[in-house]
Amino acid sequence: MSVNSITEALSWRFVTEIWRRYPNRFNLIEAHPGGGQYNCLVLMTKGRYSGFGIDVNRGGSVHVHRGAFGLDDETISHSNWLDKMMKLESSNFLDQISREIGIDVPQKLPTSTPATITFRYITEFLTHEIGRMERWNCLNGYEDTSGYGSGKREHLFAHFKGITKFNNPSIKDPFYGEDAYHHWFLVKGDDLKLCIGTNGLLYKTDGSRHFLAHLYQEKKRIWPLIIATAEELLP
Repeated sequence: MSVNSITEALSWRFVTEIWRRYPNRFNLIEAHPGGGQYNCLVLMTKGRYSGFGIDVNRGGSVHVHRGAFGLDDETISHSNWLDKMMKLESSNFLDQISREIGIDVPQKLPTSTPATITFRYITEFLTHEIGRMERWNCLNGYEDTSGYGSGKREHLFAHFKGITKFNNPSIKDPFYGEDAYHHWFLVKGDDLKLCIGTNGLLYKTDGSRHFLAHLYQEKKRIWPLIIATAEELLP
């Protein structure tokens, strides 16, 4: 189920900004519950209450599952999340989500981890297509349909030479034991262009790769990082 460019970009903006606040509390997956009926980005909580924490149904609402944060069993839904994320005061909406999950809003954002840099890169990259006559989207390396049809998207990995088994010392074990969850693919139309792991490694179809976390220490901003690694893909 495809989504338009604004929804794609803002769904990524939402999950990335929550991730930036709490970088060690989640795994991020792409999920298609109901055997593929829905198209969601999901922040999965870690620890004792691990499960669907915050999911963005890109054809519907944002759902906050308080039970996954050790709170009550209430699920809070926001059908107007797109409108809220398009406003200058989108930070107020993010603050509201923080209150709903029972976690303080940080006074200062934590230092960007390799995974944070990866998600910020994807988010900013997707903004360049809005209003243009081209279509980009981002796919996870694992197709999670909560049932039949789930599995590693081998056809995506096959286009990128040199992708080694996921190895990120900041994560003890790959999510559900599957390293494919930790790779994201930027696709233009039907053409695969980039693969980025949550360990901060960016792979290109020509076999080259870049370690984003190292480059970020030099650039300190995301757009110079995008230009340094994927300028040929920009308009």
